[in-house]
Formats: sequence, C-alpha cells, structure tokens
Amino acid sequence: MKLLIFEYATASGIDDPEIFLEGRSMLEALLADFRDFDVEFLLSERFADRDIGAGFRPSIIGDLDEWLQENLEGFDACMFIAAEEGMELYRLTRIIEKSGVLLLGSSGDAVRTCSDKRLTYRALDGRVPLIGTYEPEEIVDVPSRLIVKPADGVACQGIRIIEPGDVPDLSGDLIIQDFIEGESVSVSLLSDGERALPLSLNRQDIIMAGSELEYSGGSAPVDHEMREDAFTVARRAVESIPGLRGYVGVDLILADEPYVVEINSRITTPYIGLRRVAEANLGHLILQSVLGRLPSGVKFSGTASFRKGTDGMIVEVNEGFRGY
Repeated sequence: MKLLIFEYATASGIDDPEIFLEGRSMLEALLADFRDFDVEFLLSERFADRDIGAGFRPSIIGDLDEWLQENLEGFDACMFIAAEEGMELYRLTRIIEKSGVLLLGSSGDAVRTCSDKRLTYRALDGRVPLIGTYEPEEIVDVPSRLIVKPADGVACQGIRIIEPGDVPDLSGDLIIQDFIEGESVSVSLLSDGERALPLSLNRQDIIMAGSELEYSGGSAPVDHEMREDAFTVARRAVESIPGLRGYVGVDLILADEPYVVEINSRITTPYIGLRRVAEANLGHLILQSVLGRLPSGVKFSGTASFRKGTDGMIVEVNEGFRGY
C-alpha cells in the first residue's frame, strides 16, 4: 500500500509555534508507526531546511491544495492531520474523498458535524450529558460564570471566561456555555464508522492565563473512579455520529457525571504518548478500524506525559504502570 501522510501546518508553511510544535510531533509519530509502509510525506518549501521526519525523505511542495489535486491519484490511501478551525479539516477531507483515495479518517459529513460545535450538540442532544449552551443573543446579562468559545475552535484557542456582571464582547461566530467545575479529560477511541472502542482516558493540563484558558499538555492513559462512565459517554457520543472512523478524541468534563465538551474527528495530541506505551501499533489499528476491523481491546504497558518543548512535544514514559 502506497500511503500519503501530511500535517496541515508543516505542509502548508504555517509558522505558528503553538500549532507547529504539536503538528510536527503528531506527524513524526504517524511516520514512525507506518515505517513499514511505502510512505511519502509532504513538507512546505518554507521548512525545507528543518529536520522533520527523521529517516524519511519529504516531498518539498509549494501550494498544498495544488499538489494534492495533481498527485493524490498516485496513492492507495491518505492520512493527514489538520484542525477544525476555519473548516480546514473538512475542506481537506472533501478533497481526498473526491479523489477516490482511501481516507484513513472520518467521512466528510462526520467531520462537518464535529467541526461546528452547534451541529455537534444538535447531533448529541438527548444522547449524552451536555453542557448548557447558548447563542450570544440569548445572553442579556451574566448571572454566573460562563465560557465563551469559537464555534469552530480547536482545543483552548480563543476560549475565555466571563464573570458575573461582566459586559463581554460577544461578536463573531461564538457559542456560550455554563462553566462547570470539574476535571478536564479526553477519551481516545477507535471507530469503524458505526461502532467505537474506547482506548484510554487522558488527563488534560489546562491552565488559566487571566481570563483565557491554555492547553499545555497532559498524560495518558490515566486511571480515575469515573473512567468507565467516561468511556460509556464517549462511546455513545461517537456512535451517535455516523461516519466517524479511525482515531477519534472526545473531550469531557468530569463533574457529577461526564459532560461532553466536543468531539475531535481526527488524531489528537495524546496519540504521541499512547503510541509509546501501547502493546500494539496504533497506526496499524487505525488502518484496520477504517477497513471495518476493530480490535477487541488495546493494552498499555505504561503511562506517558507530554508537554510542549522548544522543537516539539516532550514525551516522558513511566513503564511502571500496567493496565487496561
């Protein structure tokens, strides 16, 4: 199988340190997991002098869209990493779907739903516990602490907290949610488009900088008294949206029960840690899941923590843990 792998920031030349660090690390993790395939990966000419994807020779490109339109048909399958912001994940998904190449990820319809928090909440309403969500015009005053976030936001980007009595600027494509005290976690899952298998519960390290939230890393897998409840809610959420395939991440708040925050129809940051402690090749399991063959389970021989470094994400492994 000839496989194309790319990550949006490194392939399109976006030199944003916050995006580049995680993108580079996830790209290199995928390349390592598919080392035994006939792999080609893309790198923007802007980064041609950087050592990315050690052991692999990149195809140096100019315009990403133009390259995909001209070259996709030469591959059997494609796996890529991109964010929902600006509908980039959806747009690239549709380009690959139209080419007829096997997409090792979710369908365009599923990505479209998960890229817009309004559509996600409508799809999940009545199926899983959801955070109270409002449109800007519904907020006449601020009676309690609320969270404001872009409707197509990624991780903690653009999220801010407003306090009782504030007169916030609610212009733009925003949604407002109740602030729920609890623990920020995510669940990583594999899905074949209909059925989902929870793999791990992951801790999210989120810090408050003034009125804004910042994601700084996390650890995976972790144990928690609400782990099975989180698994149940995450699985139900993924199975509620047809077409979610491969690796999927569900962000949750653990409070009196697990509340769904969002669904990421793509590879998420915990992957770079999980692959280091999984007793199976996670990249290969993604491929098998897309082809309709979910594993019965995945065991881990340790825990991994990950945080932002100078050139990429720093991963530290504790091999003393065994479980799941």
